[in-house]
Amino acid sequence: MRAFEAALGLARRHRESGLPMPRLSVAFDHRGIFRTQFLDDGLSNSQKRRPRLSHLHPAIREVFQPAAALHQIALGDIHAIHEDSARQHLSHTLALGGVPERLVRSMVAGVASPPSGEEPQVPTQRLTCAAITTEYFSRAAGDAASGTTLLEVFFEESAWSERLAYGRGLQLSHLLGSTSTIRLNLVSDCGAVSQGACIAPKFAVAAAQASATPVPGMPDA
Repeated sequence: MRAFEAALGLARRHRESGLPMPRLSVAFDHRGIFRTQFLDDGLSNSQKRRPRLSHLHPAIREVFQPAAALHQIALGDIHAIHEDSARQHLSHTLALGGVPERLVRSMVAGVASPPSGEEPQVPTQRLTCAAITTEYFSRAAGDAASGTTLLEVFFEESAWSERLAYGRGLQLSHLLGSTSTIRLNLVSDCGAVSQGACIAPKFAVAAAQASATPVPGMPDA
């Protein structure tokens, strides 16, 4: 909840500064029970596939409502990301192939290189925390048409959520082609935010450096 409140505070400041409201998402690490125990009754298939906080069970909405009301942000404006959907998409992506083997080893626990001359098999081992975090980042950023260029990630460190997974997820996101600059924000028990650096994809940094390099024989801008 501290991370949720910090993220809403940033969104409110954007709005008060005349900037567009950023895309807001909450990730739920509740494997196997989100669809059956977190969603409200009577939702359409579209709402079940892409739920908002307003589509959650009333008892869960009550948890988030006070902070949302304080910052004057509707629960219907906040996306709900969940682990089951993230796992399904990751498994589908890996089954299709095309992910470099060195990245597959970061996404699936216990993956070994296939013997020389053999085709790599579809991974069936346990997905890593970094891989799931990468999928959360991708969904939070949105699709290519409306995606954000700067993804602010707020999290609290606990036995269930260690900062290492977020750091590895950030690195893996860019290796898998994410074009979003990502900043990790660690929120303490009292709500204080330790803001990390903005980490851009390496290809974006290289492109910016190339465009800033003076052409021989031409004056600087």
